[in-house]
Amino acid sequence: MFGRTTVLIALFVALALPAAAPARQAASTKGPIGLRAFLLRYEEPVSHDFSRTPSFGWKSFPKATSYEFQLATSDQFRENSLLWSTTGLKLPGTSVPLALPWITGKPYSLFARVRARLEHGTTPWSDDFGFNVRWTEIPDRLSAPNGLLRWTPIDGATSYEVWAVNVHGWTKSHYVATNVTDMRDWFSFHSDSSWVGAATWRVRAVRATYGSSTNGESTTTFGRWSPTFVTNATPPSASAMTLGGTYSDTTGTAADPAVHALMPGFSWTGIPNSDGTDLYRAYVFSDNRCVDPVMVGSVVGSPAWVPRVSGALVLPRTLEDLGKVMAGTIFSKDGNQGVTLDASGHVAVANETGDASARLDLWDRKWPGGTYYWTVVRVELTVDPETKVVGYKDAEDPQDACASGRIGSFGKVSQAIPTDGTNAFITGLSRTGRMTSSRVSRSPLMWGTPLITWLPVLGAGGYEVQLSHTSNPFQPVGNSILTPVTSVVLSPAPGTWYYRVRGLNLQMPTGAKGMSWSNVRMVKIGKPSFRVVRR
Repeated sequence: MFGRTTVLIALFVALALPAAAPARQAASTKGPIGLRAFLLRYEEPVSHDFSRTPSFGWKSFPKATSYEFQLATSDQFRENSLLWSTTGLKLPGTSVPLALPWITGKPYSLFARVRARLEHGTTPWSDDFGFNVRWTEIPDRLSAPNGLLRWTPIDGATSYEVWAVNVHGWTKSHYVATNVTDMRDWFSFHSDSSWVGAATWRVRAVRATYGSSTNGESTTTFGRWSPTFVTNATPPSASAMTLGGTYSDTTGTAADPAVHALMPGFSWTGIPNSDGTDLYRAYVFSDNRCVDPVMVGSVVGSPAWVPRVSGALVLPRTLEDLGKVMAGTIFSKDGNQGVTLDASGHVAVANETGDASARLDLWDRKWPGGTYYWTVVRVELTVDPETKVVGYKDAEDPQDACASGRIGSFGKVSQAIPTDGTNAFITGLSRTGRMTSSRVSRSPLMWGTPLITWLPVLGAGGYEVQLSHTSNPFQPVGNSILTPVTSVVLSPAPGTWYYRVRGLNLQMPTGAKGMSWSNVRMVKIGKPSFRVVRR
């Protein structure tokens, strides 16, 4: 009906291709150009060093039908060096669903490349893009009360290893999932001045990678050790226990409680025993009468407690072992404490088991209306007169301790992912087929498959993304997208969509890992465009 007019379809789906390809087409002699890595937006200054897994983008290639992408530990891209690869990409860009380990080289340790698939054949591979994933900072010491050690959180860390450099001639390391730890290794069973004094320690970030790499690359890597810190601790000297405060990313006291994004540590004043065996147990409750415990601490000798990923302090169970621990001829490891009892004689089931399934964090509660309450009780050391077996039993009930006024409070609210201003972007094709990034807060219009990026939040080991046709109510469409990184490629049909994203706390059990949702954001996906061209 158009006579000699030919209708050429320029479909701005993932590739923003020009007119339809000819019937016969030779493979191009050049590959895609402009390959780069970025954290938030495609136009940010080119960098080759990242603290977490970046996204990738490149210039759209004329007449491409899709793209193939490879990521490897060698610029030769041999099969045994491939970390991740994909085909069929409809966008000249991709998110890599793999939390890459911290790894560096001279000059680079990781390499990416891309090629375009044409109607008949493929282009050559692009030039390699080399980069490193490295820590950008090392932990620095923060102030903490007697019995606690605290440091600055590190971007990309999933936990921390704390190295007790010299504990009365012994050395030991342990792991925590927050930025604070207790000094049980110095205080327990020998809280006198000969053991408790100038404590030397170091800390480093640990990055456990999630997602499956093609070549089975190491799943856990470490950042640099901090400098050696010296903390001057003091032996217990109080005549009665009083609660101190809660410490992690923020600090709170009994008079001025705080809300924490990371699991806090708890401090109190210790009461000395003549033999240095003063022991304690902390409890956390969901009610102010201290009836419903939501976290039970392990037995410690320090005037502070923080749950350890590596488990509780293994307790001596015979008089002989107790004597050796007190004398310092053996040093307690972390693991399972075995049976300890509460004041009524029931088994006290502590959260710190050393098992991977142990819950070492708390659920979000609305703050300040939703509050957690905590207290601490003394623990008695008992000896069976016949078997000489050493036991451990709470000296008082935590409900009575709370009723006496020994009760503190705090809040626990996970961070919501910020999506305002320059904190979150969407990357895709403009109307002219150019790769571009826009702030999601501006409800941008993109053509084809978009890629969204955001900043990490404290305590998140992964992320969940949901799409909806409406903003209020937000009604998820399809399955949630789970990813270990701070970006994801969306594949919605053309139209107006809404999305939200939240962190996943891997220290919580299945079904309770979800953290606070971000604000709901709009994204508009353009429909295919048509134009009529006359010969």
